[in-house]
Amino acid sequence: MSNPWTPLHAALNLPRGPLTYEHIVQAVSAGVVEEAGLDWKQELPQRGKVEETTKDIAAMANSGGGVIIYGVAESSGRAESVSHVSVMEAARLMILSAAASAQPMVQGMELHALPDSEGSDEGVVVAIVPGSPNAPHMVGQKHLYGAPVRNGPTTVWLDERAIERAYSERFTLRSSRNSLLVAMAEDLRDRLSLINGETWLVGVATPLAPLSRQSDLSRSEASELLNLGEGRSRKMIGKAAEFSWALGEVESLPAMLRVGRRRWVAETVYRDGPDSRSEDVHAELHHDGSIGLAIKTNPTYETVRFTRPQVPLDKESYKEILEGAVETFAADIVSLAFEAMRKSQNAGAYSLRIEAARDGNMPFVLVGLNRARAGWISEREVGQDPKGRTIPRFHPVESEIRPSDTEEDLVGIARSLALEIVEQFGTQSLHYLALSAAT
Repeated sequence: MSNPWTPLHAALNLPRGPLTYEHIVQAVSAGVVEEAGLDWKQELPQRGKVEETTKDIAAMANSGGGVIIYGVAESSGRAESVSHVSVMEAARLMILSAAASAQPMVQGMELHALPDSEGSDEGVVVAIVPGSPNAPHMVGQKHLYGAPVRNGPTTVWLDERAIERAYSERFTLRSSRNSLLVAMAEDLRDRLSLINGETWLVGVATPLAPLSRQSDLSRSEASELLNLGEGRSRKMIGKAAEFSWALGEVESLPAMLRVGRRRWVAETVYRDGPDSRSEDVHAELHHDGSIGLAIKTNPTYETVRFTRPQVPLDKESYKEILEGAVETFAADIVSLAFEAMRKSQNAGAYSLRIEAARDGNMPFVLVGLNRARAGWISEREVGQDPKGRTIPRFHPVESEIRPSDTEEDLVGIARSLALEIVEQFGTQSLHYLALSAAT
């Protein structure tokens, strides 16, 4: 199970973390009452009769998300007894079938079987339903559709005016999330050293739907998140790259994390002081589930244009972006965002954005290794492809990730982001993410 914070955690005063069968028994003993984000169900949906379950799931997704627990009998909304249901995979597939029956389908739902004892086929099933950026989800058949929502412990139907508002809120939410990403990137740039000719890749990510309940990250949780993101990124690349990972450069020991405004900050700062700025790498882990990441990408050594004869590139005329850093950075931002999504409560999908930061308006140039030369490749062979081009403006690239994304999906998203960047410079070659996806 991921590391959620649900209404049941709040009702039992539990710390953030996976729910267990013992937690459900404790909730029954305490007689925890249903609310907007918590629903008790005595039975699993039966084959051919998933309409009611589809309504329950859609209502939860339309109301900011929550948790549905199958295998608990209730009386007047109050948990009364553990009734036990099958925790076999076939039984859980009926719940997923119900989620897929909503229009649009409810994505990112997590199902967790909690047997009553080790090796048992019976227990309870926990369905964590994310707040959906695609609300309203409609349920029904043929032309008879309605939009259910939770009103406290009950489910009601939206009228036509409320459905109109719900659609308007969906489009407004997506626009506001994009504006938030832009503002986050601008805020992050203010923490970077740009006055000495540095060039940076800047990545930000945030939940498409705001979290229904925020819970501050502890130092140890923030450190763990950075380490998990780094491990996932290295696995995604699949081999040693010539250029370092942003997450690999960040000191993630809990004691080294700095307090920021509603966030933790990890950065490399060599000239410490009241006006210090990040020198090489900067990472931010926000308490609302958002994340930010930046890495300096311009090499300090000489670069050339791969022509015959080779011509040195004038560092006073161009802002360099390392080709290899583009791929590792795309892997980093996707990996860190995915880990943040897993740690957040009912976060649902995340929106991602990568852009470049510089001081001034000099054109960007993409430089990489001279792969046409056989044998040893040294730093002195770093330069611009003879068919490449400079660009006066870097176009930000964006994507989304979902809790249901597989390892292959995440690699594909990172590849797509990296390709959108390098294609701006007239190339379409990837050397690490492409190889990783093929193995």
